[in-house]
Parts: sequence; structure tokens; C-alpha cells
Amino acid sequence: MLPMEKTQLIDEVLFKLFISDIGEKEAQQIIEILKYKNLFPLRDSTFPATRLIGFLTDFWNWEHSPYIKNKVQQRHGIHKQYVARCAAAIRNYWLPWFGSTYLLQDLSRQALQTFVYSFSTTGIPVSAQARNDIIRSGTVALKWAFRNGLLATDITTGIIYYSVNSPEILILSEQMVQQLFKQSWKHEKAMLANKLAMITGMRAGEIQALRGCDICSDCIHVRHSWNRLDGLKPPKNGHRRIVYIPFPEIITKLKELSCGEEDFIFRSGKHNKPMDAKCWLRNLRLELSKIGVENKVIEQIHFHSWRHFFTVHMKNTGRLETRLLQRMTGHKSASMMEYYADHPLQDDAKKVKSASEKVFASLLN
Repeated sequence: MLPMEKTQLIDEVLFKLFISDIGEKEAQQIIEILKYKNLFPLRDSTFPATRLIGFLTDFWNWEHSPYIKNKVQQRHGIHKQYVARCAAAIRNYWLPWFGSTYLLQDLSRQALQTFVYSFSTTGIPVSAQARNDIIRSGTVALKWAFRNGLLATDITTGIIYYSVNSPEILILSEQMVQQLFKQSWKHEKAMLANKLAMITGMRAGEIQALRGCDICSDCIHVRHSWNRLDGLKPPKNGHRRIVYIPFPEIITKLKELSCGEEDFIFRSGKHNKPMDAKCWLRNLRLELSKIGVENKVIEQIHFHSWRHFFTVHMKNTGRLETRLLQRMTGHKSASMMEYYADHPLQDDAKKVKSASEKVFASLLN
């Protein structure tokens, strides 16, 4: 069709539409046609046309993203590992759903919520936390786009995320731990790392990051954490702390493993890099199986379980006051530390029954 003919046809259609006595049904049909042609809702011409996936990919580009640069400059604690996870979520979930040509300015709250609901249909990923992480890899960027004038409205407002039930964290019984560390381990460094986590509550990345300069006569300076992409970085929440170790044999062993002030204690075969913390969990589970712990229990034990073990025992058995315990664990809030301390101990039932007898015995007799 020639341009002139096309113009005449459109003018004719518009004129007939203007003079026609149309109702809601016909109006809805017209809107559906416009939607099909990607002409409704109308795009605000004051905002430049930007491809959604291109924008999201650039947003999570460590080298070029203005968002990341601002975070780094203001020391908000953003790390390469987190950025890499978000970039992978865009690549693996947002791109297949929206495609490479979908425009940022065409994205609506309804379209975004439909994407959110899609995880319920596919069932992948299974956990609510993983789904929410994928969703937030986009919504964080979309909020930033609104605040920086790339979107007319904040389409993330009112988005309903998946309900996250905190997984039950299992800790080992005292008898299991005694048996565990009485036997000889196949991997001595893994045994030491597990012992250290138990008696200090340190995170895996913090133990990986330990260097000769961090070890003192009766304590450890927790100055860094470690991950593969960022290397040495500040501990979680950005706060350094000191953990005290009243066991000279542990300190001696750590010093023996140190080759120098700047060398990693738990170094791998590679030059000046720490060993993979997954090795410590593999060996922990292997040694638990040797002492006859059931597989269903072993599967629920993680290296991070030691952090829970430390907190609950220091609070309930060691009677360490909250202020000092929070300083030892490095938890940002007392409520989070209480969450870590919320585990039943073996003699809880005995204590409860004893207290109940003291309180109510005279009332029943």
C-alpha cells in the first residue's frame, strides 16, 4: 500500500470511529486490537525508548553501572559476587520471559506481576527465597530507573513477593560433637576449620580470610571475609571484631599453618588463595557418617550450623550477656542474634519440668 493510500484509509477509519455509536464492548475490542499491535497503553514520548534486558544487563555490569559505582563510592558494601548473581538472574529468567526487544517503557505493573506469578506455574526455582532474589534483581533496577527519570511511574510498587518461611536450622547434639572431634579426621585443616567455627561462631568466609596477622596469643581479629569474585572484603555488615579463644592448642595450630603475616592460614595449593569452604562441609558430613549419624540429619547440617551452635550454647549454657554475645558474633541486631540462639538444648525439658514443679506443686496439693 502506498503512503498516500495508507493515510487516506486511516483517516477514513478514524472518521467512522468518530461518528459511530460505540459502547463499552466495542471500545474494549478496539483496545484489544491496539494492545495486539503493541500500541496500547501509549508510550510516554518524553522518555527515551530503552530495551528492558539491555538496561537490566547494563545495570548489573560491575564496570559500567552508575548504580554500582555510586554504591562503591559511598561504601554501601556491594560485592561482585552479589552483582554476578543478579546478572545471572537477568540472563536466565528475565531474558527468556521478556525477550531481547521488549522496551523498558512498555513494562507495566501488571506485566511485572505476571512474570512474578510465572514461578508458581513452572515451580522453578523451588524456594521462595530464590524466586524473590530473581525478582529483586529486576525490581531494584526498575526502582532506580524511576528515581532517575527513565520511567514515569514506579511500577514495582505493590508487587507481591513470595512468602518465605525461614528454614529450620539443625544443630548437632553435644554427644555428637564430642564423638565428632574425638576421632581422627581424614582432612586435618577441615577439622580445624570446623572446630574454629564451633568455638567462635565465625562465618565460613571469615575463616577463609584469616591471615597470619590476624592471629594473636588468645584471640583472632576478624578483619575480612572472602569470596571467589571479590577476594578479601570487609566482614558482613562492615564491622570488624575480635573473637577470643581460651584454647592455646587452637591458637598454636593456627600459627603453625601461617607462613607469613599476609599469607592465608587455610591456603589452598594455589598461590596465596584460601581453600574452598565447601571442602570443610564435605569432610564434616563424611566424619558424621563415620560416627553413625543418620543421613537425614547429616543432610540438614551445614557449615553455618556451627554459628547457630555457638550462639545458642554461649547464650543458654555459657550465660553470656546479649551485649557481649552480639559483639562476638558480629550480628547487626540483637533480634537476629536471638534468632540464631533459638534452638532447643538437651536439658531444656528437665529445666522446664523443674521450674513447673517449683511454681505449681503447692497449688496442686
